[in-house]
Amino acid sequence: MQIIEAYLEEVASHLMTDMVTEAEILREIREHLMEAVEAGMAAELSPEEAERQAVARFGPAREIAEQFRQVHNESVSQAVLSAALPVLLTMVLRSVVLPWLHSLRGWPTGPAPLFFLALIILALLLPALAVRRWRYGYAAWAFFSVMAILQAGSKP
Repeated sequence: MQIIEAYLEEVASHLMTDMVTEAEILREIREHLMEAVEAGMAAELSPEEAERQAVARFGPAREIAEQFRQVHNESVSQAVLSAALPVLLTMVLRSVVLPWLHSLRGWPTGPAPLFFLALIILALLLPALAVRRWRYGYAAWAFFSVMAILQAGSKP
């Protein structure tokens, strides 16, 4: 298993991710390589030759690390977006839109507040459909954002 371990060390040197993510990535690669080695040994290859072929078929360590890094970076970007978007929307609604609505006649009477609340909820929850991995965290932020907007809307 020296060939596989050397390959994993090379992949790790190019990953540039946090330790937990790196460990998960290396575990996944190791599992795939071990399956390939078992298949090679079942085809009557020597253990060393099965390891060499498994590593060769998996691809260059630098390219594999780059592919995993790209996937991880997209995930981080989505997490940041899912945390920042409700906060940004809340700040805009509380500091710009609500003061403007309060200056209008008829606020908070009539159907305008209910319509406005429906638009707020839609604006806050729509991005959750696109950000599938972080949708539960996003939903929690959206809920607290709606609460903050409602609190600001109830002030005279």
